[in-house]
Amino acid sequence: MGCLGTLLAVSAAPAAAQPHLEGFWAAKLEQTRSGQALIDELPESAVLINDTGAGELAAGDFDGLTLTPAAIEEVRNYDFADELKRESTCNAPSVAFFMQAPFPMEVYQSAELVVFKMEYYDLYRVVFLDGREHPQAAAPHSRSGHSTGRWEGDTLVVDTTHISSGTFMNNGFNHSEDLHMVERFRLSPDGSSLWLTQMYDDPKVFSGLAARYMAWTRRPGEYVYPYDCDPSYGN
Repeated sequence: MGCLGTLLAVSAAPAAAQPHLEGFWAAKLEQTRSGQALIDELPESAVLINDTGAGELAAGDFDGLTLTPAAIEEVRNYDFADELKRESTCNAPSVAFFMQAPFPMEVYQSAELVVFKMEYYDLYRVVFLDGREHPQAAAPHSRSGHSTGRWEGDTLVVDTTHISSGTFMNNGFNHSEDLHMVERFRLSPDGSSLWLTQMYDDPKVFSGLAARYMAWTRRPGEYVYPYDCDPSYGN
């Protein structure tokens, strides 16, 4: 599993110790990161990408990430005008990108599963907590990938593989189908915020480790709405 393999050998906490993540969460666009403690747990070598929420990096700005020659060539040949074409309107991104979009989500939780229902493109994620392994490498890939999870105290650690290739920074290049992603979800002490760091390993596309930070605010009683992407809208 590349650079992340050594970060995954911790036993799970008992089900009774699981923090309550279930509910509706709205994207929290922060100027000061309330979950800095979670960021501080990232390896020092990881490049923290600052393109989450409503912000995006400009063309040619990779926030310090070193791309492989193949990825640089892909960026060089990328036509940003394609993003404005009707046939591109409803192309959903992969989990490496859709989690950081400024849209809400619902979380459903049990002892054996955590399910994320995203408003963005009506996407879903299923995280298995029953100790199963990832499928063999030849198994189908998808936008959400295959996710297994475990509890490290108050932190839900999610390991995801089998992710379909998709945009990584929305500025000219894709991650590969070999992307390996490890996430750490943690509630704030008062339970009102949910913090997340994602860490990525994809040697075909960039060297070393990359990471992102995201946060959400709990809003009881609310629900996500259908995304209903329509490429003909406005035409």
